Amino acid sequence: MNKNLFRNLLIFFLIVLILSGCFSDSKNQQKLPDLLTLIPDSADVFIKIIPVKSEIALKLESLGLVDIKDIDNTIEVDLIYSTTENFTGQILYEGLSEAYFQQDVAVKLSNAQKYLQDTLSGAKLLIYDAARPLSVQKAMWENVKNSRYRNYVANPDRTSLHNYGVAVDLTIIDSNGMPLDMGTPIDFFGKAAGNYDEILILEGLITPQHSQNRQLLQFVMKKAGFYSIPGEWWHFNACSLYEAKQKYNIIE
Repeated sequence: MNKNLFRNLLIFFLIVLILSGCFSDSKNQQKLPDLLTLIPDSADVFIKIIPVKSEIALKLESLGLVDIKDIDNTIEVDLIYSTTENFTGQILYEGLSEAYFQQDVAVKLSNAQKYLQDTLSGAKLLIYDAARPLSVQKAMWENVKNSRYRNYVANPDRTSLHNYGVAVDLTIIDSNGMPLDMGTPIDFFGKAAGNYDEILILEGLITPQHSQNRQLLQFVMKKAGFYSIPGEWWHFNACSLYEAKQKYNIIE
């Protein structure tokens, strides 16, 4: 950090302390110049800003889940349920910007990233959704339970693998940071989102290039130990629901 900028910031915070009454008496005010001289112009000063984590992030960490960035910081994260840009139109993860998983699942994702980078230079995984509290699952279900889209969201009574931190919604971005065209956006409620590429191509719902991009995602994820589901090209599970219930606690 520029040393003059640091000194200016120090002066600013000292003034704030003075105005707030922390330096209200004249004796303390006379010491203000002495405090400034403690930071010489030639000093090398480094400031590390530690971000304040959201309540949901702290909760997930308390349950033993890990931030994918702590395992592999080359994987990109853009949680769609932390914004209104999702099928509910609501913010469901207030203040959350990190993608959390069970430790072994995070390691598998790191392996998938390595397989991807070995296959397509400069490409990266981009995570859209990770561990999901059951309370959020219920909010999603309320949004679709009386609609024709109910089959696209897991009933919270049966739970989703996201609720155990062992499922991921993701795509691939190229070396320019642009998502590969998969034929539909994430959370597309329709036949074109399914994993029936040959049929979808014949019906004109996706193109061979869309299929090629999807197959790349399938390849690296399956090689890392994940498996897909029929209706969503973006969704991958690290284990079965039965296995998840045996190994992990549900995220309330």
